[in-house]
Amino acid sequence: MKRLVQFFIIFFLFSVPANAACDFMIKIGEKGTKVFEKFAIPLPGFKGMWYMPVQSPEVCPNDNLNENIAVEYVFLGDKHEQAKLAAIRIIVLNDGNNTENNKLTLMNYAKKVYGDFDTGQNPEIFNSYNIWENGQSIVIYKRMLDANDLIEEEIMITNLEYDKKLGLFFNEIEAEAEGFDKKE
Repeated sequence: MKRLVQFFIIFFLFSVPANAACDFMIKIGEKGTKVFEKFAIPLPGFKGMWYMPVQSPEVCPNDNLNENIAVEYVFLGDKHEQAKLAAIRIIVLNDGNNTENNKLTLMNYAKKVYGDFDTGQNPEIFNSYNIWENGQSIVIYKRMLDANDLIEEEIMITNLEYDKKLGLFFNEIEAEAEGFDKKE
């Protein structure tokens, strides 16, 4: 009888669905073929950059993230077929009243998946960021109030190589924009 009870306890523990992190289907640095086939062709951004926005429940079905939170794949490459994943952003879609941000959904997800961090006595007024580095991977959680009292909240996932490539990419764009301003 004792063995039967142990069997049911073990069976129950392993049959409860795990609350794992999102399944992004590809890793930083890989071509986007898998996600393009599953969702759609990415949208063009700046020249050499592509975006793939996806509702979070499609990528994170077991993580209590809802339709007010989006997952955005960011690719670098001249053609989308050859573009490689540079970053994944999980973004709270703000409704103008900070409704989803005030639920602390993304903050709680970040703490659960990447590790706890100090948000002070009242997490609802947390106005900062936290960075987790593990080997080559970098995860940044940001929750900051902008000039219009709207909360910008996101998680960005990348690695050291693509963090550098993204920095160089945006520096080039900024330099080009400054060059155009000087000509006018």
